[in-house]
Amino acid sequence: MPRIRNYEEQVYAGVLGKIIGVYMGRPFEGWTKERLEQRWGLVDRYVHEDQNVPLIVADDDISGTLTFIRGLEDSGLYKDTPTEFFGETWMNYLIEGKTVLWWGGMGVSTEHTAYLRLKHGVAAPASGSIAMNGQVVAEQIGAQIFIDAFGLVAPGKPELAAELARRSASVSHDGEAVNGALVVAAMVSAAFVEKDMNRLLDIGLSVIPKDSLIARVHRDVRTWARRDRDWRKTYDRIHAEYGYQKYGGGCHMIPNHAIMALAWACAPDDFHMSQAIINTAGWDTDCNAANVGAVMGVKVGLDGINSSYDFQTPFADRILLPTAEGTRGVTDALTEALHIARIGRKVMGWPEQAAPKKGAWHHFAMPGALHGYMSEDDAFQSRGAAVVENVAGSAKGDGRVMRIAYRDLSRGKLARVSTPILPRAGKSGSYAVASTPRLYSGMTVTAAGTASATLGGTATVQLFVRHYDATTKKATGMAYGPAVKLKPRQALKLTLAIPDLGGWPVQDVGIEFSGTNRAWGGVYIDSVRVSGAPQIQFPPFVPFSEDNQPLGWIADANVLRSAGSFTQLGKNEGRGVLVTGTTDWTDYTWECDANIHMADHAGLLVRYQGLRRYISLVQTRTHLQLVLNHYGERVLAETQNTWKTDEFHHLKVTVKGRSIRAWCDDKQVLEGQDDVLGCGAAGFLVDTGIAGFRSARVGR
Repeated sequence: MPRIRNYEEQVYAGVLGKIIGVYMGRPFEGWTKERLEQRWGLVDRYVHEDQNVPLIVADDDISGTLTFIRGLEDSGLYKDTPTEFFGETWMNYLIEGKTVLWWGGMGVSTEHTAYLRLKHGVAAPASGSIAMNGQVVAEQIGAQIFIDAFGLVAPGKPELAAELARRSASVSHDGEAVNGALVVAAMVSAAFVEKDMNRLLDIGLSVIPKDSLIARVHRDVRTWARRDRDWRKTYDRIHAEYGYQKYGGGCHMIPNHAIMALAWACAPDDFHMSQAIINTAGWDTDCNAANVGAVMGVKVGLDGINSSYDFQTPFADRILLPTAEGTRGVTDALTEALHIARIGRKVMGWPEQAAPKKGAWHHFAMPGALHGYMSEDDAFQSRGAAVVENVAGSAKGDGRVMRIAYRDLSRGKLARVSTPILPRAGKSGSYAVASTPRLYSGMTVTAAGTASATLGGTATVQLFVRHYDATTKKATGMAYGPAVKLKPRQALKLTLAIPDLGGWPVQDVGIEFSGTNRAWGGVYIDSVRVSGAPQIQFPPFVPFSEDNQPLGWIADANVLRSAGSFTQLGKNEGRGVLVTGTTDWTDYTWECDANIHMADHAGLLVRYQGLRRYISLVQTRTHLQLVLNHYGERVLAETQNTWKTDEFHHLKVTVKGRSIRAWCDDKQVLEGQDDVLGCGAAGFLVDTGIAGFRSARVGR
């Protein structure tokens, strides 16, 4: 196939298409075409407000797609990653009953069924096979809903995309479900270089057996679409021949894949119309619209996505990505696209591309990209006072920047623009949210840019973080950096050293404008960077929200509660964890007081990258051990040691480079070497039992 042009930009378009499809289809998932048409006629816009639900939600289509692709990177083998390792990827990132999947039960949810197989020692692909789970369960829709990214990492190589997709999809599915997934991955891959829909559909079919049911579905739908020239008539044929009434289970692959083919065939060059068709057609709307959107996003590009409707501005690229590893629990479409593209360059054997703007956290490097920054219009004080957009930089070589236009500033009227660092506590839609903040006390945020050429009135600008407060247990606290008085064409460098927040987490980071006499003007933000390392003394017990959820921590536990002056962590069977921090953390010291009430072992975690990737310092019944868990445990060092029931001991671990040193009660007792991880979060661990932890501290 021809050379790939603008690879990163096309990946971004594909990710946007995926996210838009989910956000458009999620509010009415499971509705029939008849019900949708009765309510809206043609669903050609976001209708979340009509349904009184949020637009930006956690969703399995997004979380699975952006998580399972990490298996290629985590294995270190990229295109040679075996099927079995994708099963390990599930077990590393999924918190049972909480994150990524629909946890509907054994034999009800195909993905939950496969997870339980993996948990009980059945490796992929047997975990998702017809032989193990039966044809009906194995051929539900889930194989294709997580698969688009495998096309994004193999641009112009549909056979390779299909092979990678097969390995990943086979963790949970088999038969026609896998065939549908291969078609989607191959079409996404081919769309980088082939922009004719008929040829794209042919390429999709070329990677599956010609006598498969999915292939027959495609041939029928395309024939009917050419004949009918009316998508509704073709839909009626699909409903009669391939409708839900003919297939078992809650959400079968065949009916849903058929209406995806309908959308591609009837709106081959129109992103907006393809979304209108697939959403109005009903059934599994968020899944179907997301797959259609990923293919169409790559095919039509960024300009084509927003050509007749502004899909992007309403969510400003915001994504919730809850997994057992919290670094990207709150993220954005461009950040995720560039992560996928980095994996893709490894898969393709291409040289790495330099990170935009020398590795800036937020760089606005693609048209439309806002990294989640929105005007805070939910509060009267700031409603309508700012407009945020991505524009070309004013000087040659500036690239893209974020323009913030403010107006009508006066006493009691501010402009605030912010991006979330944590999801709001509780659930997002039907899925639990789990995340740790990227910003902590001890770190510094810096935003660089320029003021507009013309300004009216007098205004100042400063960075802020909104944080949770120990008294209210809500995100009501505010911390500010120095205010800068704005002057025309002024070079700006805004800074904020995050102060001691008493261990309570940051919720948002943003830019605030204040002024007098209805001040107006604007700034162009070129980049936002983060420097420094966490310096935190946590309170005796972990911060909890009003509804008793840990704030800024991720938990995989059956028991998590404040026991007066300390936190109790319990797991009925197997390993339980409570973690904070991110993979930005490299060299640090983590320490706390710990006790064991009853457990096989318990202790500290450092360089945590998921449930199967971390270093631990644990007290067993007879030994203190330093352990590397990297898809299996290896004891790095141990010494005989015993603790009395409920007796607190002070544990400390320091990681620096490859060195690991461990202390118990202020005496260095163990040391080892980290040759695998190099970075990651910190936290607590308990195995089959309950333990207590208090007064944790992290620092250099």
